[in-house]
Amino acid sequence: MKRWARAWLAVATAGSLLALAGCADAAPPVPEPSSASVQTPGDGGGHEAHGGGGHGAHGGHGESGGSGGGPGLELWAVQSGPLGVVVTDGAGRLLYRSAKDSDNPPTSNCEDECTRTWHPVVVAPDQPPSLLGVDRSKVGQTRRSDGTMQLTLGGWPIYQRGDDTGELQDAGAHGAEGTWFAVTPDGTNAAAP
Repeated sequence: MKRWARAWLAVATAGSLLALAGCADAAPPVPEPSSASVQTPGDGGGHEAHGGGGHGAHGGHGESGGSGGGPGLELWAVQSGPLGVVVTDGAGRLLYRSAKDSDNPPTSNCEDECTRTWHPVVVAPDQPPSLLGVDRSKVGQTRRSDGTMQLTLGGWPIYQRGDDTGELQDAGAHGAEGTWFAVTPDGTNAAAP
């Protein structure tokens, strides 16, 4: 029974993604808010991830579609009018990367004052994110200076802007300070608005 349910979920997810791809001009539905989509620094434990994460790793199961660890962080690939396909959390808030960070090795350079505006997406080691349209092989973690584990996408540490309300009707803070860019499902910068 479980195999049938998983197969049905995979087919339904693939069908949904194909439908979204075929309707690139149509705005996607905004996902319902998640109860625990982003933790602020210091909230999540400072442990290594299990099951394919690892310190600064991209490794994983190579799957895309709805998968992951239950009621925690969610990463959604969604079509946004001005930016193309971008990644949001489960509440529809844009996720960003910083040009001041590094992807090799994955390193965050946003500390102290920076984290008041740009919240690192911190993950608990026992809760891998649920994914929709994001390839698990692109998702990893890196240890921050405070010991917490920050989620990476394509090797780049990812963040949420503190004042984001989850409205995808504009470009958000894309291009802020010439440093902050909305992130695509493979970890690259979104297209310019």
